[in-house]
Amino acid sequence: MKKESFTVGARGSALSRAQTAGALDFLRVRFPGTDYCVVTVETPGDRDLTTPIEKSAPDFFTRDLDEAVRDGRIDFAIHSAKDLSPKIADDLDWFWLPERADPRDCWVVRPRQARPSRAGVAALVAAGSFKIGVSSERRAAFAKKVCPKAKLLPIRGSIDSRIQQLRDGRYDAVLMALAGITRLYGGTPPGVELIPIPIEELTPPEAQGYLAVVFRAGDARLMAMRAHFVKAVRFVSAGVGDAGLCTVQGVRDLEEADVVLADELLGAGLVGRDKRGPSRCGSGRDSRVIDVGKRCGAHSMKQAEITQLICDEARKGRRVVRLKGGDAGLFGRLAEETDALTALQIPFVVRPGVSALVAATTGTGLLLTRRGESRGFTAYTPRSTGTETPQVAFMATRMAADEARRLVHGGWPKATPCAFVFDAAGPREEVRTATLGTVRKILPAKEEDRPGLFVVGRAAAGGWPRLGLLAGRRVLVTCSDAVQARAMTAVEDLGGRPVRWPLIELCATRTFGDEVAEYDAIVLTSPSSVRMFFANCTCDLRRLGAFYTCGAGTDAELRRHGIASDVVPASDFSAAGLIAEIKKLDLHGKRVLRLRSAKAGADVARALRRAGAKVDDVVLYENRACAPEEALPPFDDVFFASASAVVSFLARYGARALRGKGVLVMGGPTRAALPKRFSAKARIFDILTPNISGTVPVNNKEKR
Repeated sequence: MKKESFTVGARGSALSRAQTAGALDFLRVRFPGTDYCVVTVETPGDRDLTTPIEKSAPDFFTRDLDEAVRDGRIDFAIHSAKDLSPKIADDLDWFWLPERADPRDCWVVRPRQARPSRAGVAALVAAGSFKIGVSSERRAAFAKKVCPKAKLLPIRGSIDSRIQQLRDGRYDAVLMALAGITRLYGGTPPGVELIPIPIEELTPPEAQGYLAVVFRAGDARLMAMRAHFVKAVRFVSAGVGDAGLCTVQGVRDLEEADVVLADELLGAGLVGRDKRGPSRCGSGRDSRVIDVGKRCGAHSMKQAEITQLICDEARKGRRVVRLKGGDAGLFGRLAEETDALTALQIPFVVRPGVSALVAATTGTGLLLTRRGESRGFTAYTPRSTGTETPQVAFMATRMAADEARRLVHGGWPKATPCAFVFDAAGPREEVRTATLGTVRKILPAKEEDRPGLFVVGRAAAGGWPRLGLLAGRRVLVTCSDAVQARAMTAVEDLGGRPVRWPLIELCATRTFGDEVAEYDAIVLTSPSSVRMFFANCTCDLRRLGAFYTCGAGTDAELRRHGIASDVVPASDFSAAGLIAEIKKLDLHGKRVLRLRSAKAGADVARALRRAGAKVDDVVLYENRACAPEEALPPFDDVFFASASAVVSFLARYGARALRGKGVLVMGGPTRAALPKRFSAKARIFDILTPNISGTVPVNNKEKR
């Protein structure tokens, strides 16, 4: 994002000023060179301290800030996300910032009144004279359940005001959001104790802990900023009748989804429906599955509501899957949903699938084409008001010019759009457009034997828009299978078109049995090492010792196996960061297993020994060069996840193949492996939280 100056609106409360300052510090790091001037705007919620929150208007805390955005006094406003109205006005746009504070609620009590546990609070109210301040029906219901003899009293005002009322003795305890308190005070306020309430006991609102940015609809600068925080929406064609007809890629999308909006006509068992909360998808990941199905005019949700929901969930930074029955592009109102995302400049991906047309004909033997009998068929719906039926000719490249003349003689205008699609969904996919009168100009004679489809009609003038930070650029993804799927997902999240092109493979050199349980700790310093270890370990995971990792990515991969890191750096996600943590430990008498790739250094093992551990430094896997047999496909950018992939690329194709191309790398060591003329321009690409920058982000120093 280029350098910009913004005027930012915030409420005058101490909390609003504190969280706005924190949000702007985050934006300054993410967008170097941007400037922000903060303007204070009072809202109805600041002026009216008597109306209960549950009886207030939806824009109680945002109304005047919304007006300031509309009339141009400010460029955007920063709010607690839970203060936003459920329905934002059409002339405003918004998104959530990605970093969430602790979403839990907490008891706030005076010191020595209660032990830091719910039982301590409950004991104090046994006599029935305990007064609890509550500010919502949700908290009031919880307090009544936990402390049935307590007196529940409404409480209003800013956070510091509520805490002062507690100190003054007007209340014995107050239920509040932990996020606001920690943002304002940086920890526990003086003169009180905080007792966090487990989420399973008091479920917080979805928005609690998030901050939101509200701006004028259509502001290109803010939409460009939002592009760094949203993920591409996946439109997955689920097939019909049988869950097995959903594609492998579609199932992977479900496994990575945060929210799934599911149609009615799906293969049984593909998702578990539950309108009330999380459901299981694919690999067992908890995802919110919302039933939005329609059948013969019976709608669980209107189309406009579905479209709005897709856009809203994407603006929250969620990875959204819109799961459609059959093939998403056939009679599924796909265009209405993608048009709305296009207007917001939010990228999306559409997965083709098995439609009812194919299932009902090919699957049953009612073949629509037979050699010498039928050369094609017409598919339509009587429910549509459209008048044109596009024509699609298979295996038509050689005969395209003759077919165009035939259609013109049959009454189609010469200006009718048409298109050739070559290598559909393959690494060399190409779409060329023309009109029936100019077909020959875009199809040289030497390409007449190239397989392709010939599409005629207004549909041929379409094509998906180029959205997101990568705006439709074809990105060659060169990493091993271990991170290939994640890298391709990250490229799509930014609006790019990933081209699978692995140049290295990871080969395990060891297997592990029960002997691995004899170690007090296991050290893994990359996501790949975690995957390779668990793929080649037969020991009962419950018997394993502590795990030391060097970053968020490695820890996230470890958590996929139900295990959290015992030692992990707080910020410096690198081998050096882990070594700094190891120096704080006393490991005398401990047996430690250090697992690494053949190319990783011995620095971590040396640090462990200096800390007193008995270390077995073991090579877990090797990086071996590989490459597809065919020539390089067309591409705009190339992504390298390791120095090994860079070496493999240069050995196979030479540095000349990088001329004029964008280069994306994961981490400084990978960039250092490039020739100097390319390394200086290479951009860091974080596939864990998709981000592209010219410098190494704070959270992307982990060695992969």
